[in-house]
Amino acid sequence: MASPMTLCFLVFKYDEPRRSGLIADWTSFEDVGKSFNGEVLTAAEYQRVEDSYISAVGSLADAVQADRFELRNLALNEPPPTWLGAAYEGRSVDRRTALRLLRRMLRHGLISCTLESGDALRVTVETDFYVSVEIQPDAVEYLEEVRRLGLNLAAVDCGEEGRDETAAISRPADGQFWEEVARSIGLSRGATVILERWAEGSCGYLWHPVFDGNLSVIAGSVRPNSLVTAYFETNVQWVSRRNLLPAIESAVVAEEFPVVIFSRSTGGVAPEILVCKEGVGPPTEAEVPPGDDFGFFLWPDDDSASLQAVVPGDGDRSAQ
Repeated sequence: MASPMTLCFLVFKYDEPRRSGLIADWTSFEDVGKSFNGEVLTAAEYQRVEDSYISAVGSLADAVQADRFELRNLALNEPPPTWLGAAYEGRSVDRRTALRLLRRMLRHGLISCTLESGDALRVTVETDFYVSVEIQPDAVEYLEEVRRLGLNLAAVDCGEEGRDETAAISRPADGQFWEEVARSIGLSRGATVILERWAEGSCGYLWHPVFDGNLSVIAGSVRPNSLVTAYFETNVQWVSRRNLLPAIESAVVAEEFPVVIFSRSTGGVAPEILVCKEGVGPPTEAEVPPGDDFGFFLWPDDDSASLQAVVPGDGDRSAQ
């Protein structure tokens, strides 16, 4: 069903010559201390402009009575700050936390998401210090406060085609799910690996190799609200530490998927995991986890044999 919100705008600090590139201007927190057109960007000036963005979004939230926001399209390329707590796709936060997260996204960029308050307001930090906002038509009058704060606006397409590309997974990762995974493991001719994902990005997932078919530890450790995918028929190759790097180099040359490396679990201790990203060279000896015996596999593609479910939240998680 189409969203009732039909109006989208870019919010930005630039006048027309700077926006068009005729006059150079700063675009990020990293530019503090650099000179632009003979003027050094000071921390105080950066803070003033950043505050205007926060005030602009805060005023829109107040105007449309948006007091809670969900984190959508969440990507974590660094651990979430402690004040945010658990960060996962669909997490609901209050207005104060949403604005604090907006400031962090403007300043650092290693965490990104769309702040969504129902059908009333959507806010996304774009590149080069642009922020996109999506509102309903009857809220256009509230944009005057954005201009009053010294920021500019440009109407843009809302990009509806980028939404709802993937059907939501509604199956819960309950006891029945884990029983079906166990049965599938028994029928599988290859190894089974389980991907736990709570966000996009390098800090938004965790791999769980299944060594002996015992799923109880994994089922009890996956975090609430995460998406669990059990991949069967996975080709896990075992090598010694001495042969690991040559084997990884061969795998990367033969295929264009990331490679997941893990040490053999001993005494019930969870293995350390290392993922070699696509297009990045093999790990150095110092980056390889400790141990003498390693397994590795190519990141499964989308059509691999698998089962998916969502871990229930803390309030409704059943015994696993």
